[in-house]
Amino acid sequence: MKIKRTNENRYVALDDRDMKIGYCSVTRKELPWIFADVPAQYVIKVSCDDECRDVLCGAAVTRARLLAMKEQAPSRVFADLDPKDVRELETLKALGFTRTDGINRMTRRVTDERITLPVPVHCTIVRDFLENEDERKKCLRRYNDCFGENRDMAWLMKLTSRRDFARILIVSPSELCGEVMVWSQGYTGVIGIIQVARAWRRKGVGSYLVEDARKYFASIGMRDITFDVWLSAPGSLPLARKCGFRRGEMIRQYPTLEI
Repeated sequence: MKIKRTNENRYVALDDRDMKIGYCSVTRKELPWIFADVPAQYVIKVSCDDECRDVLCGAAVTRARLLAMKEQAPSRVFADLDPKDVRELETLKALGFTRTDGINRMTRRVTDERITLPVPVHCTIVRDFLENEDERKKCLRRYNDCFGENRDMAWLMKLTSRRDFARILIVSPSELCGEVMVWSQGYTGVIGIIQVARAWRRKGVGSYLVEDARKYFASIGMRDITFDVWLSAPGSLPLARKCGFRRGEMIRQYPTLEI
């Protein structure tokens, strides 16, 4: 077996016949909207057989450490794992990964009681279906900036075609304060993507968006709601709990290495 570097941040493992048996990659993400104190995040992904797991994980971690140390600022490295991938998790723990972060699918029942939270001061609630082309472009730009992605319009159009898709916005006289995109799967409402402008955080915007989504789901006959929460994202878990959600299954694991 040998390890070959195919580009600056990607390695492949080859067997004795030069057949690929695994790979690892390191991707830098800028997430200042989510992690203001640690905007530089390095994501490790490994796909391989057991025979090359230790070597590939070691190569990825070494590369990620080097890149993170060059930042000369707080940064962190995390691996994106399937929760069932116990062997890779154990390998990463041996390499110094100590905290298991991840995405938790939180749930609650749909209820139809009125919203008791006040609308944020001087703000208006708007629902739309992202049918306007200019609004779609603005929404896509905000999403990519917030989550460090590079999605295209085809991705957004596919998202908006999901059953019962809607967007809920809170706007002030001068700016967008926050937005949430929702849809349904069977009899379950899905809170898919939520963003709150930094200047409007801790002012009730996120809570009101989630509550308005609950009312929307009640109006279309949904029974339950799911909300996929990144556990370490500041404010995400408290928001979900405040709105009545309970922790459920982990759908992604992010073992983490602080640099």
